[in-house]
Amino acid sequence: MRDACPDRAVMYVRMSTESQDYSTDHQRAKLQEYAETKGMMLVREYVDDGKSGLDIKRRAGLTALMKDVQSTEPDFSHILVYDISRWGRFQDIDEAAYHEHTCRRAGITVVYCGERFSDDGGPYAALLKSMKRVMAAEYSRDLSEKVFIAQSRFIKMGFKQGGHAGYGLRRLALKADGTPRAILEYGESKVSATDRVILVWGPDEEVATVRRVYSLYLNGGYSESRIVRLLNSEGIPSEFNRPWTQAMLNSLLTNVKYCGALAYNRRSCKLSKPRTRNQDSQWVVNPAAVPPIISRALFDAAQAERARRLRRFTAAELIALLQGCHQRHGKVNAKVIAADLTMPDPQLFVRTFGSLVSAYDMAGLPRSVTYAFVHTKRRLTAIRSELVSKVEALTLAAGSTIERTPEPSILILNGDLRVQIQVAVPRNPKRGVRNWRVFARPGVDFIITARMGPTVSEIADYFLLDAPCLAAGPVYLKDSNLDRYSTSRYTSLADMFSGSIVDQPETLR
Repeated sequence: MRDACPDRAVMYVRMSTESQDYSTDHQRAKLQEYAETKGMMLVREYVDDGKSGLDIKRRAGLTALMKDVQSTEPDFSHILVYDISRWGRFQDIDEAAYHEHTCRRAGITVVYCGERFSDDGGPYAALLKSMKRVMAAEYSRDLSEKVFIAQSRFIKMGFKQGGHAGYGLRRLALKADGTPRAILEYGESKVSATDRVILVWGPDEEVATVRRVYSLYLNGGYSESRIVRLLNSEGIPSEFNRPWTQAMLNSLLTNVKYCGALAYNRRSCKLSKPRTRNQDSQWVVNPAAVPPIISRALFDAAQAERARRLRRFTAAELIALLQGCHQRHGKVNAKVIAADLTMPDPQLFVRTFGSLVSAYDMAGLPRSVTYAFVHTKRRLTAIRSELVSKVEALTLAAGSTIERTPEPSILILNGDLRVQIQVAVPRNPKRGVRNWRVFARPGVDFIITARMGPTVSEIADYFLLDAPCLAAGPVYLKDSNLDRYSTSRYTSLADMFSGSIVDQPETLR
C-alpha cells in the first residue's frame, strides 16, 4: 500500500492559546501550499484545536494519527506539520523524537514545512531539530513561570485567580478602573480580559450557614458526615444547588478564604505533571483579600480540631485513651467517648479492635451493663439454636418426625405436637433468692428447658414440662424446689429422649 501511494500525505495541525500566529487556518494554508508545490495529495487532516503540546494523552488528533501510523497498512507516506512546536512542546525532548521515530519505522516521513532546515536525515538537520525541540520545551517552561509570577502578583493585589467562589461567597467583576461591573454567576466568565475578580459575601442565609457549620463542628462536636446529613435533611442546597457531600463540607472547613485570606498555589500541576499538594510555605497568601465570614481564631481552632480527629493512633495509644476516659468519667461507652472532646470517634475503636467490647477488654476495663447484656443474649441465642439442632437429631433417631416453624424456638413433632425450646438463665433479684423462670408460649404442648448454671457459662440440667403445669403462670425454679421437679429433670438431652420420650411414644403422638 505504501509503495503504491508514495505521494499521499496527511496533515497534522495543533493550536493552543498562546498565539494567533499559529492558528489552525494559518497552518492549513501553509501545509496545503507545501503539498501543491511537492505534488502531494492530502488525504485527511488530524486536528488538536486548543490543546497543549506538553504531552500526547490529551491530544485526540495526534493519538489518532499515531494509531493510523501503526496500523497494518497506512494509506499515506508523509505527515505534514507546520513546525517542531506544532508536533509538541514535550518537556522530555526524547518523547518528541520517539513519536517521530515510530513514524519513520513505519516508512512514513514527518515533514516540518515551516522550518528552514532540510530534513535529509543528516547530522546538521538532526542537530537543528534537537535544538528546536529544546527551544519548544523551554518556551513552555518560561511561559509557565511568567504566568505563575503574574497570578501571584494578582493574588497579592486581592484578585481571585480562576475557580468558583465557594459557598457563602460570590465573584464580583471589576472594570480596569476598579469600579464594579457585575456579580458573576457560577460558570460565567468575565466580560473583558482587563477585568479583575474579587470575592464578596453571598446571600445572608449562606453566610449564616457557614458560621453555623463551624459552630456545629467545634461546639457541637458534630462530625463532617453528620453535618452533611443535617444540611440535606433541612433542604439547604449547596453552592451548586445540589445535595451536600462530605467533599463540599471539607472545602468549607479548610479553605482560608472564609477567614478573609486568598491562597494561591495550594496545589499545582505545572507542565502537565501530576497534581501535587504543596507545603504551606509554598502558598502565595493575601491575608486580607476577602471580607472574613469567620475570625482567624475560629478557623485555626477548626483546623486544630480537624487534625485531632484525623490523627492516626496506634493500638497502644487508643488503649491508653480508653483508660484515661474511664478514669475521668467512671465509666466508658459509645456516648461517653463521643461526648469527650479529647477522644477520637468511637468508630475508630471499632475499626481497630473489631468492636467496642473488644477494645474494653484490651484496655482491661469492665464492660457496661448494656454490652454485657448484648453479649449474653448473643450467646444464649447460639445455645438455643444448638439445642434445636440436637432435639431435631434425637427426635429423628427415635423414629419420630419433626419440622420447624416460623418461630425459631418452637418445633412440631409427629405432625401435631408443638414443643417449645427454652434457655433459662439465673435471675438474681435484690430481694428473694436466685431463680430460673420457665414459661410457656400460647399453643405449645411441652417445654424443653435448658437451665444455665449460676455463671451462665454452661448448662446445669434439662427439664421436660407439659403445658398444663404452666397454665397458672410461669414456674420459678429454685435450689430449694428442684426436688419437686425431679421426675422432669435430666442431666442431658439424650437421657430425656431415651428415658421419657422414647419410652412413652404415645405421649408424642
